[in-house]
Amino acid sequence: MSDFKADFHCHTHISDGSLSPEALITLAKERQVTHLSITDHDTTLGYELAKPFADEQGITLISGTEISCQWQGHTIHVVGLDVDVSNSDLQNGLKMNRVKRWLRAFEMDTKAQKRFPSLLTDILPKLESGMIGRNHFAHALIERGIVNDQPKAFDRYLKKGRPLYVPVDWPDITEVVEWILSAGGIAVIAHPHIYKMGANKLNKMIETFRDAGGQAIEVVNQPRVCSDQMGMADRAKRFGLYASLGSDFHRPEQSWRGLGWLSPMPNGVDPVWNHFKTPV
Repeated sequence: MSDFKADFHCHTHISDGSLSPEALITLAKERQVTHLSITDHDTTLGYELAKPFADEQGITLISGTEISCQWQGHTIHVVGLDVDVSNSDLQNGLKMNRVKRWLRAFEMDTKAQKRFPSLLTDILPKLESGMIGRNHFAHALIERGIVNDQPKAFDRYLKKGRPLYVPVDWPDITEVVEWILSAGGIAVIAHPHIYKMGANKLNKMIETFRDAGGQAIEVVNQPRVCSDQMGMADRAKRFGLYASLGSDFHRPEQSWRGLGWLSPMPNGVDPVWNHFKTPV
């Protein structure tokens, strides 16, 4: 497996990435990625559209999605890997989340119109699917010249406590795990190092996830070995979870999230790809 190179967390323009599914596969081929999962937010459409082209290019494409949920007031993202995309429990859950996204978007735009003309008039013509998120509003703010970049869009307008922020009553993390298990998939806690909670609370969240049937945690999501990575590797072993890896790639200009730009999996963990229906 010397040529094995994987990335099990990335996005296309079907959710909030900038590349089409085919363009993402082309980039993966250029980066010599051999195994990929497209994990668009609250939809499996990115995977479904990319699969035929991935097969043509000789890239093993694992079905996937990234699902928003909540635990004790914190928004958590859980990736579902190797799911049956025809499963009704999963697809109905994803549809419900997309409805929640639209309700939030209309409320955000109502707030936006107290300051400037509707942002949705800019966003809607560019949407490629039924998924809408805060990143779409961020890029509308950038294109309007209201802010210079995405971090400023969130800091000034979109994050909690800012003028356009609207909370969402996401499903509980245990419910989302159930959707993924119903679809025969592997539930993975995405980018666990970004959640704003202390170590003890993070451990409690991971324990709740595991006890609900969650099977994996993202251990590697950066190109260099760091303390976060080693901490998540230790948690994977402590809680008996598989270890996954993914760049969370959205767009080429975000060079710190380069597709396939990931450090090796640490020793002593159980890689998630050993547990796919067709093991790597």
